[in-house]
Amino acid sequence: MASLRDSVKDYQEELRDGIAWVAFWKQGRSWNAELFHLEVDGTLEPFDRSRLEEIKAADPAAVILNGYYCGHLGENMSLDELTAGVRYHYENGRNDLDGFIGAHDDRLPPEVIEEARAAAHAAGLPFSEKPYRDGEDFDPYIFDGSMSIEDYELMHRMIEKERSEQIDEWKTGYSSYDHDRLEAADKMKIERGIYFDTKGADISPLTALPLAELVKLREESAAAEQTVFENLKVQASAWEEQAGKTLLFDKAIEYARIPEVKHTANKWQDEDNDRHTISNRVYKMSYHVYENTRYDRKAEKSIPYSYTLSWNIYTNSPHGYGQAKIAGQDRKVFADRAAMEKYLNGRIKAYEKLFTEISPAIPPEYAEQFRVNGQLLPGYTVEGEEIKQPAADISAAAPRTEPGQETEQFAILIDSRTRFETGEPGGYWLSMPATKEELHKAMRSVGITADNPQDFFIHGYSDREDRHIALPYDMVCAAQVDELNFLAARLETLDASGIAALNAATQRRNGFENIGQLIDFTYNEDFFVHIPEVHTPRELGDYYLNKSGMVQMPAEWKNSIDPIAFGRNAAAQEKGSFTEYGYLVESGDEWEKHFEGRDVPEEYRIMSYPQPTIELDAAPAVQTATIPEAQQQEPRPVIPIVLTSEKPAEKLKEITDRLEQGITELFDSERYKEYLRVMSKFHNYSFNNTLLIAMQKPDASLIAGFSAWKNNFGRNVMKGQKGIKILAPSPFKIKKELEKIDPQTGKAFIGKDGKPVTEEKEITIPAFKVVSVFDVSQTEGKEIPDIAVNMLTGDVEHYKDVFAALEKTSPVPVGFEKIEGGAHGYYHLEDKRIALDEGMSELQTLKTLIHEIAHAKLHDIDLNAPLEDLENRPDRRTREVQAESIAYTVCQHYGLDTSDYSFGYVAGWSAGRDLAELKSSLETIRSTAAEIINSIDEHIAELQKEQAQDAPREKAAMQEYIYKIEANPRTTGDNDRFFLQAYLPQENGRAKIGDVLYIGSLAKCRELMGGLNAGELTQGEVKELYAKAQEAEADKDTFSIYQLKQGDETRDFRFEPYDRLQAAGNVVDKTNYELVYSAELTPGTSLEDIYTRFNIDHPKDFKGHSLSVSDVVVLHQNGQDAAHYVDSFGYKEVPEFLQEQTQQPEKINPLKHVEDTIEQNDNNFDGIINNTPTVDELEAKVKAGEQISLVDLAEAIKADKERGKEKPSIRAQLKADKERTGKKKNAKQKSQDLERS
Repeated sequence: MASLRDSVKDYQEELRDGIAWVAFWKQGRSWNAELFHLEVDGTLEPFDRSRLEEIKAADPAAVILNGYYCGHLGENMSLDELTAGVRYHYENGRNDLDGFIGAHDDRLPPEVIEEARAAAHAAGLPFSEKPYRDGEDFDPYIFDGSMSIEDYELMHRMIEKERSEQIDEWKTGYSSYDHDRLEAADKMKIERGIYFDTKGADISPLTALPLAELVKLREESAAAEQTVFENLKVQASAWEEQAGKTLLFDKAIEYARIPEVKHTANKWQDEDNDRHTISNRVYKMSYHVYENTRYDRKAEKSIPYSYTLSWNIYTNSPHGYGQAKIAGQDRKVFADRAAMEKYLNGRIKAYEKLFTEISPAIPPEYAEQFRVNGQLLPGYTVEGEEIKQPAADISAAAPRTEPGQETEQFAILIDSRTRFETGEPGGYWLSMPATKEELHKAMRSVGITADNPQDFFIHGYSDREDRHIALPYDMVCAAQVDELNFLAARLETLDASGIAALNAATQRRNGFENIGQLIDFTYNEDFFVHIPEVHTPRELGDYYLNKSGMVQMPAEWKNSIDPIAFGRNAAAQEKGSFTEYGYLVESGDEWEKHFEGRDVPEEYRIMSYPQPTIELDAAPAVQTATIPEAQQQEPRPVIPIVLTSEKPAEKLKEITDRLEQGITELFDSERYKEYLRVMSKFHNYSFNNTLLIAMQKPDASLIAGFSAWKNNFGRNVMKGQKGIKILAPSPFKIKKELEKIDPQTGKAFIGKDGKPVTEEKEITIPAFKVVSVFDVSQTEGKEIPDIAVNMLTGDVEHYKDVFAALEKTSPVPVGFEKIEGGAHGYYHLEDKRIALDEGMSELQTLKTLIHEIAHAKLHDIDLNAPLEDLENRPDRRTREVQAESIAYTVCQHYGLDTSDYSFGYVAGWSAGRDLAELKSSLETIRSTAAEIINSIDEHIAELQKEQAQDAPREKAAMQEYIYKIEANPRTTGDNDRFFLQAYLPQENGRAKIGDVLYIGSLAKCRELMGGLNAGELTQGEVKELYAKAQEAEADKDTFSIYQLKQGDETRDFRFEPYDRLQAAGNVVDKTNYELVYSAELTPGTSLEDIYTRFNIDHPKDFKGHSLSVSDVVVLHQNGQDAAHYVDSFGYKEVPEFLQEQTQQPEKINPLKHVEDTIEQNDNNFDGIINNTPTVDELEAKVKAGEQISLVDLAEAIKADKERGKEKPSIRAQLKADKERTGKKKNAKQKSQDLERS
């Protein structure tokens, strides 16, 4: 805002010298000044005159001053004196603009002009002021305001008349054609064409004229033609507006003519072509079954050999086109009708929730199917939306939930994806801005915790009717909660006009792209000029011409301007946008970024998940423990899988296809329980074989091959018995030409011809074949011991032992407490503990503990882990299916009563999940149940042996040492899962810990312990055997995969190419990495093979991410290590990765590691461990009520048969090995099978 003194200061020199004139005027509270000069003849230029008139219009009290001619001003005055002089003139109205303009205007006086106008009109001629004002002729084809509209029209009538008189004398001689067409509410086409007709034309009057005059006449004719064309365009614009109204009527009529949808009222109906349909006003499900038949010549008729099922679910909107597919499958083939019907019933049951109401609420993603020309059809509702038209006389479902805070500015609807997908009503409207506590309350109300963050999603938003905010729906649903919280706070700073401008800005062309830009709008309200009452080009033209004050011309002139064309041109020129909420154009101010691309302020960051205190498993509060009666049932016959192929590979394909079908048929309550019962007996078998046994002979208890029954058990398969088809390993070897690698350089040998030298190598290819096995019930012969596990009842026999074994099996502590709400137990994710309800029966306590151990092993999470690390965690339904299935399997294995278990929900759980996901869950259930069963067996055996130690017995001569096999706490696999520990007995009945002698498999540890107890081996010799095994293991070729540790410290290294890493001054440092996988390096495997395998088909035990840039693969070959960095293209060898490793010459002794662990955790040992048992010893154990393992029984039978054969003792083997070592020559180094890049 400029003061008068500031304005005078800018022009003080001009005021003093008295040459120029300075105008002073006020706009609001601000003073303005501008300089003017007179012509030599003392007159004003037209431009200066117009400018002074604009200033006078802005401030009628404006003055124009000259220091020479005006008083109170002088050349010797100071700035303050000049300011006072100007103020004197302004306040007293001296030297105003009217007098100045009149004194210096060179135009004729108005009275003279009016006399000339009257004379012209009296002569019937048009009159223009331009020759009198400016001394210039006017252009008859440009309306410049120098004549009235009447005179302008008169002039053109006279010109037209004159030209017509001339043209009438000429013979134009043209012909024409037209292609005019009008399609109401769609298209108008006016197309005219003319061509010259030489027969009827006469150009002789024109050719007599000079060329210059001809050209001028041609230009005049073309200009007149252009005028006609412009007038046509104006009429075309009028047609557009009228056609738009017609089109609106058409769309309304189309909406009104949509018939009511046809449906079956949620009942199945048979249709043509053997189709079956159920439908309501929103959904339609149908299926079709086709019998595939072949002609049977014997039966002389066609017999079905398979069944093809097609089913689908679509929306059922009334207009009948563009229906959205919700689910379905085309042409799924089944071998038998029962299996097909089983699968179909499962699909129907899974989606029956859609067919409970005649007119259910429409999910937002399908709402467009029920809109016609943008309006929802009558009688429908959309979840989360208000009804915008009167409801028809049709019963409709209410929306899932409504906003409860009508007085709030902004609220979001949060929901659980699992609840939403299952059709469960709910959702919670969270008013914003909100606090973290309010957000957590909302999350808990819909079942969202840190335990299932992947279920959280935003399902919509609401606002107040008087402050509607037109935010993009998809943008809000995809936004972060913290961003929306900050946006809600910023929206509160906008008044009603600001909200209207925001709504218009969101709907303009190239509107806002993200929430950050929406937030920044609240800081940039002046960036746009918003005219809320303008929505069309006509309204904009009218606004600019008649309301804005921007166009200064007589009203009669404005009337001659087409407002539609004027508005359209104005919008195009200033790049404005017409929206539902008004017209919007940029003001010219600069857009300032306050938030976009930056973090949400701390006070608005509320996004986090409430901590789940427990993994709670609800169960009936009262449960009666029943003791099943032992019933002798007849063995069920085998239902064999009939394979029609002859070739092994084709048989394998047949049985694999049957397996996939078996998985889809499995999820019926009773069939699923039957599968789990089979798994409880064959828990150490693979998933595929367990399922194959369940499909063919669910009551099987012990299986073996035809020869195995005869040779190992002395039993024969009964005549006529059908085999159970399972899969057995059948690896084969092939020979392959590979490049010969120099072990020193790691590169291929190059021959004389310049090409790499190759050599033939033998490679083992893993494969499987189909074999037949038989259950013990299908055999007869020598009796085998009763291998059934003792039945555990309500008050479980050996309850303390079983509970103690389960405690040792549990990965977390177990405790008792009073649990409210009827739940039997829970796993506490934060405290990492299992809680069991007090006062339950022993049976219920064991079942609950097994269930919670399954949760602890499979579903534990790090509550502080980032959200992306939890994305692959199973949903809650899957976790419960897994834990309950594992508990059932383990209980079934030990004979615990399982009559209260029900799996009716597995059909719904499995619906919609793909085969790979189902198979993965079943494999998880199998492997975890097997792990728990094996662990319980081991711990119970240990406990029973320790208890036997306390029984009264004859004091016997104590051995010098006793030996025990322990589980290795540092195991990395099957080859080091156990260790052999020496103990020195003490007189007080305890034992002092001795050395760890050997680390290896259970079978090897048992063999060595037998040698020690029999006196065949000494402790030193056992240690020597271990050392040799370690050396052999060290010589084995391996590969290891290292990936960057999680955390901010490695963020700058992650997925960086090697050259960019070096450019930044970084190195590939092993301290930043962690080992995620290691395995044997099979011959012929290349680095590219490893890359492909760990991106496409990585092993199940691989826990890292797919092999990517910045990972490191270390190859151990011929005793040498080489590190390879996964680069953008191929690998880059990085010797610096191994520098730390080479600086550690001292090799770690695994035996010492295990000894340290034992000393920390176990300082005494009670009891003496027995040697590996024989068949007689196992039978004695069974008679004494102890449990035995089927694996132990089979190994014992085989060992007893081989004891008669000559077999060198371990001592003899050790001696022979020493002799071989002494004679051993230096062997050639193995060729390197892996490429080095």
